Amino acid sequence: MHVHMHMHVHTHAHAHVHACVSQDILAAIAAMPPAERAAAHAVVEEMEAEGRRTLELMPGAVQLARWLEAHGIPTAMVTRNTAATVAHLHTAFWDPAGLPAFSPAISRDDASLPPKPDPAALSAIAAAWGVPLGPELLMVGDSPANDIGFGRAAGVSTALLDTGRRVSEGGSDGGADMVVDALARLPHCIFKHFKIRGDVAAELIKYTPPQPQGEAALAAAAGDAD
Repeated sequence: MHVHMHMHVHTHAHAHVHACVSQDILAAIAAMPPAERAAAHAVVEEMEAEGRRTLELMPGAVQLARWLEAHGIPTAMVTRNTAATVAHLHTAFWDPAGLPAFSPAISRDDASLPPKPDPAALSAIAAAWGVPLGPELLMVGDSPANDIGFGRAAGVSTALLDTGRRVSEGGSDGGADMVVDALARLPHCIFKHFKIRGDVAAELIKYTPPQPQGEAALAAAAGDAD
């Protein structure tokens, strides 16, 4: 199997972008007149720079990455953030942990690929890995629309990270194949949904079922409680 992760930078910066809050912000900015578009881009870039300064990993992210690497499962990233933020993630967190970089790592700076939820980026990842685009690929993210809808549009398996408990409290999971409330629970779901190949995940040895021996064991096996 192969795993695509998403990254979203949360920031504490405050700024105003004149776009309808129900509209996709990247699409809204693209539709603005040139002068307003430049100003809006500047605001978003400022917020993202602040996000890099305060970036923290989700609990279990490094441990999950190590588990995936140990099982020979490649990882890629698709993010609506910039390439600079992806580079910061690798430099600040992945490199010190001795983890391989996400590859491909597709950001909004990849002008040839439209941002999520357009599925083109997943097609590009599958092509780079030389594998078919299908259910053996897993898209992991925390947005039912931009991550789960993105994966479903490409025809790959999907996992929703529901740390906010919106699904357990009645919200929609966007049709995700699996839902976890923490990254640490994802390996269990992966083992249930996929056949993992490699030495670490070798099949358990199948032993012959034990046969009852002795009078008490034979009686118990026969249902003779007396």
